[in-house]
Amino acid sequence: MIGTEPTSACEKVSLWDSFATAVQFLTRIPIPGPMQGTPTYYQQALSRSVVFFPLVGSLVGVLTAASALAASQVFSPLVCGLIAIGLETLITGAFHEDGFADSWDALGGGWTRERVLEIMKDSRLGTYGTTSLIIGLGLRVATTAALLPSGWLWTLASIVAASTLGRVAILGMMISTEPIPGRDSHAKDISGTQSWKTLIVAVVMTWPMWGIWIWLSPIVAGATLAVVVLALWRFRKTILVRVGGTTGDLLGCSAFLTQLIVLIGSTWRLDHA
Repeated sequence: MIGTEPTSACEKVSLWDSFATAVQFLTRIPIPGPMQGTPTYYQQALSRSVVFFPLVGSLVGVLTAASALAASQVFSPLVCGLIAIGLETLITGAFHEDGFADSWDALGGGWTRERVLEIMKDSRLGTYGTTSLIIGLGLRVATTAALLPSGWLWTLASIVAASTLGRVAILGMMISTEPIPGRDSHAKDISGTQSWKTLIVAVVMTWPMWGIWIWLSPIVAGATLAVVVLALWRFRKTILVRVGGTTGDLLGCSAFLTQLIVLIGSTWRLDHA
């Protein structure tokens, strides 16, 4: 539990605490960090941790890919896909899956801005959210299974790239789109403090983790990234019209959507490599 001891507002947050906060925020991996510290220090660490979101995504992707490849030595591709995606949701606490489902529940079922935001805050899952989650997770299982016959390198590169770029999408949405005012959330607290420099540093830091995916198949990767940019542009335009900004759920949805597109695009290589 976060402590209550006062902390100087200008206290410098270490790189380790920033990274540890990103791990604590995005996953269920037990790691010591500022969550055990004071509220002020934790808030500062959370704001600085955003630059490490894609790196944490890379680590999650490595674990997901490793589990799929290890399972492929014993089980069929479909079973491996289920094991890998099941493990990933266990690691992340289904964090972005929750945002994906809540977002489509709200956007699909809400006719006014107020109703969209009300549905998004509701912990219950409706028809739109349930349907989108079934299709989204089903496609991730299917694409993971479809990647395995292409070899371990392409499978690893594709899954890691998808997981990393999903978190890059969060940074892009944070920087390009203002959070909805008046909502008490971490998204509002940290989105407004980010800059394009944060995104550039995060991209450079994780380039080795997803650059190999582009190097292995530049045409497929380039076409897939073009679809990602187009989808995020359309998604951003939709949420600006519907609610006027971002929320934590919408940021999570952008990550899940990006991850899904990269995985789908990567399967195209199997027939056209």
